[in-house]
Amino acid sequence: MVVNQYLRYQRGLTIGQLFPSQNGLCACGCQRELPKSRKKWHSDTCRNEAYITFAIVKGDTSVIRAQLYLRDHGACRNCGVISDEWHADHIIPVSQGGSACDLSNFQTLCIDCHKDKTHNFPHHNAISSQAVSIFLTRILTAVGQYSERRLKTSNEIQHLGVAISPSVSSAINCPAN
Repeated sequence: MVVNQYLRYQRGLTIGQLFPSQNGLCACGCQRELPKSRKKWHSDTCRNEAYITFAIVKGDTSVIRAQLYLRDHGACRNCGVISDEWHADHIIPVSQGGSACDLSNFQTLCIDCHKDKTHNFPHHNAISSQAVSIFLTRILTAVGQYSERRLKTSNEIQHLGVAISPSVSSAINCPAN
């Protein structure tokens, strides 16, 4: 399985895929030789750190939050407020390939700073093409005009009585009128 940096959760990913055995060297990447009694990890520390990294890459939010708290102590990276109420934020958003990463792509943000970042980020008003496709299919099915052929232009969609804005048009790769 290849890690998909555009998916928040890496379902099906195994620790062996992320940290394959290295012919006598520790699988964590530390390049230390394995002691005779060990098959994959040089030490318990190597194994534990690899598991934490694996859980973060896989998208385990409880591990991500615990590790962020250990690193940042609940302090907002933007304004410095320390609070029990905070969000784990992707520095590079998932929508831009920021998923399936280690802790270096996460930051602690207070709720207000996270809201500001989210609402000021260009993707905030974007609609995924999958969401638009599902929405249009449901509408067209409900009015009995759905066909298996793909609608090519916004004119075809409007002909069916569905208004389409330019932003939705671009989200579904459908040329505007």
